[in-house]
Amino acid sequence: MRRAIALEVLRQRFPMRDIETSRLLLRAWRVNDAAEAASVFRYASDPLVGPRAGWPPHASVEESARIVRDVLAVENNWAIIVKFEGDGPVGSIALKPFSSQLLDCFDSAPELREHFGRLAGEGALEVGYWIGRSLWGRGYMTESLGAVLEYAFGTLGAPAVWGLHFASNDGSGRVMEKCGMAPAFEQRDVAYPLVGESHDTVCRLVTADQWDSVR
Repeated sequence: MRRAIALEVLRQRFPMRDIETSRLLLRAWRVNDAAEAASVFRYASDPLVGPRAGWPPHASVEESARIVRDVLAVENNWAIIVKFEGDGPVGSIALKPFSSQLLDCFDSAPELREHFGRLAGEGALEVGYWIGRSLWGRGYMTESLGAVLEYAFGTLGAPAVWGLHFASNDGSGRVMEKCGMAPAFEQRDVAYPLVGESHDTVCRLVTADQWDSVR
């Protein structure tokens, strides 16, 4: 319920817009578009992509089309497009209210909420992302995250942005580190039911003040 209300508030106050960088376009998802679904399936069917973020590989183009429609095509969830290499999505990046994993952590450990105060309260956001394996190591994800953090602080006025990654996923940790997101605490044995696994998870944080100094 809290997540739905927060999403609706964001939608009403700040209608989603495209974000452009030197090499990338972050745009809204195209629902019921066969080419869109085919591009997502190309990258999201890779068994080394989704499970690193807690979701299973896509099994068919039809499944990718459903996930675009029912999961990805929401406010402040952008399709990542590499300019001059076609118009098909190669990944996604989203700003959202806290996930159930992060909410459960703060709800079960009141001392964390007390320690972080307003940085874990109203207006704070969480970022999530993935990108196709053939694009790894080329700086695209760092470029996307930097642009979205600028939007979070400059347009949405967020006091802080949080991010989660598996402790074993060094690549995602490096992306966040490059964008000023420092480790805040670690969760042990967090359940990820979509893949039927539990993972130690690193929770990272960058505040608006910190972003001003690293941007």
